[in-house]
Amino acid sequence: MAEVLLFALDDLRARFGLAAAAGADPRQDTGPFRAFRAALLPALAAAAAAEAEASMWWEGGFNGYALAVALEPAGAVPGAEARAGPICPVDAVRLAPARRDRYPLARLAPGRYELARDETGALVEAPFGAPTGHFGAPGMRRLP
Repeated sequence: MAEVLLFALDDLRARFGLAAAAGADPRQDTGPFRAFRAALLPALAAAAAAEAEASMWWEGGFNGYALAVALEPAGAVPGAEARAGPICPVDAVRLAPARRDRYPLARLAPGRYELARDETGALVEAPFGAPTGHFGAPGMRRLP
């Protein structure tokens, strides 16, 4: 079972959109995601009581999207919602199995973290997409 934190795409854009490269296509630019990740992972590692796997995926539909961040096993990062909230508002939290089609984010341990790579050895990052005119989940990018 995992603790799943949901971050609304609009909130992520509002908090981290300034980290985009000037003139870059927001459907490809992962600068805002990197800024989010660089703030979130140290905060979660500081709260970790045990080793945990962090993974992610997009959820949502016509009314909006959210980046889901799953922490497995649930309870390995006590107070995860409170640690994440100041970085970006947590839209919802639930206990559920992590999705099978999730993407690796990090390995957490008390006081430290390591970025996780997929089965091909690539880092996976989530561009936040364009704030208007972009229908559909922003997607994921694999970076060597």
